[in-house]
Amino acid sequence: MIRTRAINACLSAAGVGVLAAALRVLMRPSASLPRWDLLGCLALVVGGLAGALVCLRRGPSPQGERIAARSHWWPDRNRGWIATGLCAGIVPVGLFFYAALSSSPEAARITEAKGDIQAVSIQKVLSSEYVRSKNSRHYKVVARVSVPFDAGARSEKAEFTSKRQVARGDEVWALFAPSSAGLGFLVDADREVLEERMGGAGHPIMLAGVGVLAAFCSLFGVLGEVFSRASRSLRRPLKMGLCRSLPVTVKSVGVVVDEITDSKGVETKQPKPRVKLDGVEGERLEILLDPVVDPAHLSREIKGLQATLYWEKIAVNGPGPKRLRAVLVVDGQRCVRGVLRVADASDCPEGSPVPAAGSLPEGDGLRAIRTFPAWDPRLHAGGLWWLLVGVLALGAVAVGVGRWPTLLLCAAAYGALFMARWWVKDSRTRYLKGFLPDPEPEAGR
Repeated sequence: MIRTRAINACLSAAGVGVLAAALRVLMRPSASLPRWDLLGCLALVVGGLAGALVCLRRGPSPQGERIAARSHWWPDRNRGWIATGLCAGIVPVGLFFYAALSSSPEAARITEAKGDIQAVSIQKVLSSEYVRSKNSRHYKVVARVSVPFDAGARSEKAEFTSKRQVARGDEVWALFAPSSAGLGFLVDADREVLEERMGGAGHPIMLAGVGVLAAFCSLFGVLGEVFSRASRSLRRPLKMGLCRSLPVTVKSVGVVVDEITDSKGVETKQPKPRVKLDGVEGERLEILLDPVVDPAHLSREIKGLQATLYWEKIAVNGPGPKRLRAVLVVDGQRCVRGVLRVADASDCPEGSPVPAAGSLPEGDGLRAIRTFPAWDPRLHAGGLWWLLVGVLALGAVAVGVGRWPTLLLCAAAYGALFMARWWVKDSRTRYLKGFLPDPEPEAGR
């Protein structure tokens, strides 16, 4: 338990580092490179991930006296938050990309020379082109402006964008150092753009976009919490009176290869935990569970117990294996969710009809059995290493490596999230295959 808390604390520290880096970019998106503030935040992320890896080296989390139970079916909830994380991961990666490309050495030199933003007058509009795109409508202007340096006002050619058409005598904004004409100047019709390039806060449009995306991702995760409640799996067929029940005994918990053929005839095979059940009248049933369920720990908890199996009764047409959503309730309080696998309609037990209701007879207080270990080096170490690779890629972006390397490194950093997810899933598949019986040797060998 102490090791589990230590790992969670390390990962929380890494999450704080990511959040701090994102906030620093929003506060100063165009600061000059290298960004030592961002590198400091990433150092915290690296330290958190390294600490978690060190804790994982001591082996899987020990089993407790009793497997925990959760109010939500945790595989579905975990998938929801993982999808949320993969979606939200574009925010820090995108912010690092923006910070690297919007960094302006010219603006930094002007600011260091005590430069400031002042209004300047347009002397002559050389060209003005209206640009209309899917996401923007603006004028691309080339004009001569009068910049009041200490050595005397200078008429300079400037290119900038404007939301409205400009004419001679109109004022725009210029960033320049009055005493250092040799450093040049920057012009824009929007003062906030120049303030951002000086190292000020991000443009309101960028802040609003990040806020909307963060709110959307959070809402996605919250909805996953709502729809993953342990008793919610059969809610719709329950309300329609299309559920059946059967008293059963848990015979065993193991692993079987689940073969699924899609509509195009492509067959996929995946090992999944399987619970074998014996009905009161000799029925032989099996339910397949989510691959994240640990069959060894679940067997220790429910093997040999009396339980009640609930499943949706739907019209089953045609040959071939069928899968019906099911809930196995143990002790009248705890449950596991899965699918009842039957060869065809004739193999589906009759069972007893469940009266139409908003929840199972046991009520909404059912709790999902949560198998451990929560952290296992065989399953999670590789994923943490991939996350570490992504963080190091962002570190190189914060140092400053050029436009195209920045694009490649940001793509690699975001891809590392998916590689971490793939590694954990693949490791779990290999872990489940270890429960399968060894193939029998061929005859004559």
